[in-house]
Amino acid sequence: MRRLPVLLLCLCLLPVDARVKGLFSKYTKVLTDKECTCNCCIREQRRPSEISDASKSSFKCALSPASDRNFVAFQCSDTCTVVNDPIFPRASKISANRFCFYHCVPTSGGSTSAVQAAAKNQDVEALLNGGSLLDAPCISVPTEQLVKAISPDGNGRDSQLEA
Repeated sequence: MRRLPVLLLCLCLLPVDARVKGLFSKYTKVLTDKECTCNCCIREQRRPSEISDASKSSFKCALSPASDRNFVAFQCSDTCTVVNDPIFPRASKISANRFCFYHCVPTSGGSTSAVQAAAKNQDVEALLNGGSLLDAPCISVPTEQLVKAISPDGNGRDSQLEA
């Protein structure tokens, strides 16, 4: 019972700023960039140097160009915020292109080259199905496959997945 008044006296003698900070004073950083999302990403053809296994996907996800309607609609930018990310555990702000590459999977189907897309757009069926676009959306990597993109150094690993 005598300890309680002594404890209260000690708390009162602490400097004011020590009492105000509280338990979570270490977490005061404000993240101003938008949260990373695969909505800002589109499917792109991989460079020949990025294809290590011909049996895997020849496509990757990359940040859509600034002129793309999704870039404006989803308020995308060149950088974005990740919190408690398993692929980039030490980062909070990363390049959106990097996020797209490691966290997003290109959808399958559609044209594989600009020439093929142009040829398909000349078909009569293009009037019925809307034509063929080279770029296609990307979706998030399924949780069970996310471990394939985790590397020991915390920089990510190319898993070459396709939906």
